[in-house]
Amino acid sequence: MVPTDRTISTELLRYLEKEKLSISSFAIKSGINSGTLSRFINGNQPLSVSSLDLITKAMNLEEGYFYSLYVNESTPNWRRLGPFIMRCAELGKLYCIDQAVDLIIDNPAYSSLLFDSAEELFHKGNREAALIIYKKVAESEKHQHAERLGLCQYRIFTCSLNSDQEHNLNCIIQFEAYIKRLPEGVQLDALKDLTNTLLSLNKRNKAKYYAQEMGRISRMLYAHKHNKNRPHRKPIEPAKPLFGYILYSDLLLGSIAADNDDYDQAICYLSYYEDQSWIIESDEAAERTKEQFREWARGNRYLYELMKGNIDVLEPYIEYISSRENEILRALFKIIQAANLYHFEFDEYLERFENLIKHHLKRRESVGSYTEQIIDDRFSNFLTDVGMYYIRKDNIQKGSKYILDSLEFSYTNNNAINIVRCCTTIEHIQSKLNYDDLERYAEIRDKLKVSGALIHP
Repeated sequence: MVPTDRTISTELLRYLEKEKLSISSFAIKSGINSGTLSRFINGNQPLSVSSLDLITKAMNLEEGYFYSLYVNESTPNWRRLGPFIMRCAELGKLYCIDQAVDLIIDNPAYSSLLFDSAEELFHKGNREAALIIYKKVAESEKHQHAERLGLCQYRIFTCSLNSDQEHNLNCIIQFEAYIKRLPEGVQLDALKDLTNTLLSLNKRNKAKYYAQEMGRISRMLYAHKHNKNRPHRKPIEPAKPLFGYILYSDLLLGSIAADNDDYDQAICYLSYYEDQSWIIESDEAAERTKEQFREWARGNRYLYELMKGNIDVLEPYIEYISSRENEILRALFKIIQAANLYHFEFDEYLERFENLIKHHLKRRESVGSYTEQIIDDRFSNFLTDVGMYYIRKDNIQKGSKYILDSLEFSYTNNNAINIVRCCTTIEHIQSKLNYDDLERYAEIRDKLKVSGALIHP
């Protein structure tokens, strides 16, 4: 039976009695001043979280053992609760953070302190803890057009994204209304993140709008920055060089045009981020950024020319991606589409990168971040495209293997559209399948039926 009078001081007194320790001897053991301990036990002095941790350690209890009691016994005092919140974040005591913030959130004087704590946690990578605070600060914000509210909503957006695409769409809808409340420098990063997330959801029209906005604002800020006659005003600098956002806007717009199969327009945008003669900055960091965009332009020019039917660029494009391991798989996604569209031979390169394809196929048991989910969706489609490539060449056995791999991968990653595509293809060639492939297809169909996934076209 749990004692009804359970507090940190009563727990400490029970421990002293059980271990037959005096306050002085426990003070030596814990490293806390005996007078501080006496005043705490008598209810005359609250504990700091550092002292609480020393007591907990001296009692041989796990870190944070008394934290839920500490919140209940605390008064709205930032000097104690501020460090307590940061310590809770270290130990993953998210529920205690929620309780502690509730104690002080109604005091407007603490809103900025809480926001600063959330920012510190965010930049340390502790996004779960930061998200709790951002949400509380946003809910308590009295001024709906406040800059801090916009910043909170931006952080809530980036911290909340995961592998659930429907959830991510709701995050976008919630955040969109706050973009214009952000400082212009921060707004550029928000537009970049928003555009990339929209592209991951295949929302190209909206993505195009925000990419254009990023280009418009960054060009305006860049012109203002280098206007010698401008009024003296210290601009809010974004996370990266201003010219980089201009180039990235054109890169995104080119990618969107390519996704819409408008490769002439894609090449037009490519020429914009390829031509960097207008950029004033020439320091080492700026040169690295410029070189990165020139490299992207080189690779994308090969790709766009290939997708237009210029087969002569295939070999130099393959050589280009071969030295860039992180780009190989994404490039293969598009090259196989070109191979199916223009009927050129691709067996040699599929064999060359076979181990990379097999390695990614083995990842199907794990679901990662939302960006990894996007790659997995495209990989499912790629496997189907490879299967179609071999089927077109009358290599039914090899083609069916890729289609079945794709179907199983799509089932694991919940790619419903590609499941239908795979099933349609298998049904079309079913009479040509061997016994093992038919058995495997039946097993996967049974899994799909149990899960309720759509398997019929």
